[in-house]
Amino acid sequence: MMKTSLIAIAGATVALTGAAQAGEVTYGAAELSYYNADDADVTRLQGDIDYMVNKFAFTATAKAIDYDGDNLYTLNGTLGYEITPGFTGYVKLTAFDFDTGDTDYAYGLGVDYIGNTFGVALEYTTIDDEDFETYNLNGYYGFGASTVFGSYVSLDGDYSLYSLGYDYDADVFGLTVATTFTEDGIDTGYSSFAGTYQFGNFGVKANVLTGNDDLFDSGFYGIAGTYAVNDRVTVEAGYDTTYGDMGDVDLFSLKLSFEMGGDRARVTDRVSDLFDKARSPVLSAEGFDIYEPVYGPGLVLGF
Repeated sequence: MMKTSLIAIAGATVALTGAAQAGEVTYGAAELSYYNADDADVTRLQGDIDYMVNKFAFTATAKAIDYDGDNLYTLNGTLGYEITPGFTGYVKLTAFDFDTGDTDYAYGLGVDYIGNTFGVALEYTTIDDEDFETYNLNGYYGFGASTVFGSYVSLDGDYSLYSLGYDYDADVFGLTVATTFTEDGIDTGYSSFAGTYQFGNFGVKANVLTGNDDLFDSGFYGIAGTYAVNDRVTVEAGYDTTYGDMGDVDLFSLKLSFEMGGDRARVTDRVSDLFDKARSPVLSAEGFDIYEPVYGPGLVLGF
């Protein structure tokens, strides 16, 4: 069934390390994370695979989330063909599974172009058995250690959502900033700020999440420590809390992650990973990003 397949895909990422040396699996990642806030427990398992054969490329992302006893699952896969160098067309299938109902499916088509310094992708998605469709435009441009990136989504032609970001990634220092807002204006959204500093195998991460209408007056801030077991495996422990008029919430997090390979095969996945670098652990604990294949990279449904 779907739930078994999700866990199998996530776990298989680690097992496929050797296959990457044959040039077939170009990217693989797996992440197990745990969050605790006010006696609520959230456990996440995510796996990613990019597999290429000649001009064909298969990508898959699986997520399984236990949200204080409620289970959420999503599986997103694409199959693409490189039409000309850098230009790829692909089909997309997404499946959502919840404890409270049957599995829902979404289908889509996409094209992307990847150049030396930039990439752009356009995706169309429709949800099975529902009169609902989205168009999503994603892109990035890199210069030196900096990358600017963004996402635009049209929801059924009636509503627009925007996400913009900037990433600076040097050898020992990194900074990522991202903002998401609706067509009603930038004040309707939120912004995330995340910085990292590495010293040897150890690292420190700091982040801030705040609403755009009262920037830095209220929100969440946190700090985390990381340890690189080797060049592929990292352990992280963090603490986040509220400030301003956000109430009183303390979030503790633990994370074990594995990553291998180079750049992602899809522009949309590259943009999604950039938004994830700015994402506050508070948003990761909510699990809204299981809807990302429909609503676009970096997007959540509320703050």
